[in-house]
Amino acid sequence: MSATSESVREQRRARTRAAILEAARQEFSRHGYQKATIRSVAEQAGCDPSLVMQHFGNKQQLFRAASQVDLDIAAVAAGPAEELSERFIRVVFEQLDKRPEATAATLRSMLTHDESAEEAGKLFNLEQMIRDRSSAGVVHDERDKLRGQLVGALTLGAAITRYVLKFSAVEQADVDDLVACLRPAVEALLPGPVEEGDAAVS
Repeated sequence: MSATSESVREQRRARTRAAILEAARQEFSRHGYQKATIRSVAEQAGCDPSLVMQHFGNKQQLFRAASQVDLDIAAVAAGPAEELSERFIRVVFEQLDKRPEATAATLRSMLTHDESAEEAGKLFNLEQMIRDRSSAGVVHDERDKLRGQLVGALTLGAAITRYVLKFSAVEQADVDDLVACLRPAVEALLPGPVEEGDAAVS
């Protein structure tokens, strides 16, 4: 096979894969993991179901590729402590807005699909952010974990209404509006920053 023919073949494969992924994001977003099928994804992508399996192996691997969302919570750490809640909300929703269908696929599927629930838990596990609020060397307790999970629950609920339930005001709000409305609630859950020299109490 000539180099040109091979190049054309690879381009065709890449287009097919991209079409399958786009169709899968829409199917998982609309129907969740349980109800979406390989056949429905193939129909929407305009290809044979065997091609879906050829590219992704099975439904589980297809879902994993279609619903992949990364939140760079580490980006929240840099900056003044008093602006932590604003940076956090802004980073979360600016990043999720870049992948709304992948986000919706994960969130819609999480109640019926263990891996979706695990992925959502990872995305919204904010315990480390709470720990970063305090100075180094502080002994942390279960309350930090509780705070982190409650901030995660608040953010997760807002994400569900924005990307899955699509409540009109929440879906159409820009990130500045989300920051303004959510910041007081997030701030109330954050511990006050520990000043240097404060005694560490377990």
